[in-house]
Amino acid sequence: MPTPTVNQRIYAEGLKYIGVKEWPGPKTNPQIAEMFRLAPDWLDQDDSKTAWCGIFRGTVGHLTATGVPAEHYRAANWLNWGEPVKLDDARQGDTVVFSRTGGNHVAIFDRLEGDKVWVLGGNQGNAVSIAPYARSLVRGVRRFKESK
Repeated sequence: MPTPTVNQRIYAEGLKYIGVKEWPGPKTNPQIAEMFRLAPDWLDQDDSKTAWCGIFRGTVGHLTATGVPAEHYRAANWLNWGEPVKLDDARQGDTVVFSRTGGNHVAIFDRLEGDKVWVLGGNQGNAVSIAPYARSLVRGVRRFKESK
């Protein structure tokens, strides 16, 4: 059996969390609370109040030993990780940063279908899911930079 690529490892790790959901109110889902352990203590740990897409992506980065950018909990900082890739050249497992009202969103590329970019991410509908976003919202696509 061939060794999985870095992208395949990133995507497979993210898939393990599909269906993990926020809990409403001050109690936090223990699986999401575990992800927050990689974020600073000052960050509100209430998963129903704090955007946790960057925290999810950071968890995947730590578990796959592919690294994280400084302040990985800030979605836009993922534009400083890896190397840039054109959206049309994206592969499953690449990292995509989107603009959104009030900030940014980061997730793992699944597929491109017309004007929709499907991504695997945390805090999508208050859960880890695969969801579509408009192509026009993409700020950048990044791929793990392998050392030579």
